[in-house]
Amino acid sequence: MFSDAFRHYADTRLSFIYIYTITDAQDWIVPFHHFDCVNQSNDLLQHLTSSKVIYALGRKRLMAYYPYRTVDADMMHWWQTGKPLPLDDSNTACHNAWGAWWSGTTNSYDWLPMTKHMERCRAMREVFMCSYETHRHSRAFQQYESQSIAAFHAIEQSGLQIDRSVFEQHFTATRSSKTFSEYNLYTATGRPSNKHGGVNYAALNKENGCRSAFVSRHQRGMLLEMDFDAFHVRLIAKILGYNFPEGSVHEHLGKYYFGDDLTEEQYERSKQITFRLLYGNIDKEFRSIPFFAACHDYVQKLWKEFKANGKVMTPIFERPLHKDALPDDMNANKLFNYMLQATETEHNITVIHRIMHTLQGHDSKFILYTYDSMLFDYALTDGKELILKLKDVMSERGAFPVKIKAGADLHTMQDMTKRIN
Repeated sequence: MFSDAFRHYADTRLSFIYIYTITDAQDWIVPFHHFDCVNQSNDLLQHLTSSKVIYALGRKRLMAYYPYRTVDADMMHWWQTGKPLPLDDSNTACHNAWGAWWSGTTNSYDWLPMTKHMERCRAMREVFMCSYETHRHSRAFQQYESQSIAAFHAIEQSGLQIDRSVFEQHFTATRSSKTFSEYNLYTATGRPSNKHGGVNYAALNKENGCRSAFVSRHQRGMLLEMDFDAFHVRLIAKILGYNFPEGSVHEHLGKYYFGDDLTEEQYERSKQITFRLLYGNIDKEFRSIPFFAACHDYVQKLWKEFKANGKVMTPIFERPLHKDALPDDMNANKLFNYMLQATETEHNITVIHRIMHTLQGHDSKFILYTYDSMLFDYALTDGKELILKLKDVMSERGAFPVKIKAGADLHTMQDMTKRIN
């Protein structure tokens, strides 16, 4: 539990840790900043180890303080059910009132009575134990849990440098020159949402100038954005084992729609047609195109499996998409879109993992992830070589081409793709 429930975990401190030992059913509070207790030094965390598996609620947050391997309790439930661990009901009336009364007060959880904290922690524990009793660790779960939690924790810890005066014109007042994002990984498809402090980082407005608030932290630096080109089309092709020729995917498909030598207008229409077919329904007239014929067969196979088993498995980490966690009006095309979002996320988790390894020893930071793009706070001292390495890692040596933008802030970024090669 953190001292301030309303600030980002990277911008507050630990109030206490609740520990429950499953084998002998005992529990403890280890306090660090709570007013009801004789508090311990944070150094004590280095000695809280176990030869058994340690499960943590909110492992992504705990990683900032605790260096040892744990398993994310929230993800255990989500993996089994496709739904977040239902912890809201564990709030006591005291916690609800405290949030309403003291939302603007710093570190208010340090003086909420420990007896009420203990009551809530025990209720949360009981919710988790229901998942614990039925969960079976698999290699797929272990890989996904390990890579996804570490990847998004690393991005969150970097934070985003801001111009406070511009930031406060569009968002809430802040006392810091840095703000933080927080990714919710437990959505129906697995595609993370990303909100914190009233800011939706997954959908920053491109028109109202709010993006100008996000700048580089480096004295000699800039923001650098890498976007996948025709990402979903190429991702589907990889799933299907379909090989596009070198060059533009949209030009390749556009030749089926309009013939050779596409005009600029036809090229743009080609993109619209392709996305309409992928995200809607593949009309019969387009199933003669080899790529869409393979897509159609895959959609039907996926739907048949879903109806027979009540779930389908994602192609990379083999995570189940459960029928009970998806909308009641599910159909073949909607299921395909859910699978596409799940696969997009799983692919990108592996990419982020490699990017973080590439950034080791450099001053540049990975600061924001939004589905088909990745944003870096790039230090010029790292040299052009780092940009080329990041491009190579993200594109998987050209299999997923990327476009590159750069600028002094997120709003004024310019296309740099042709200049960086």
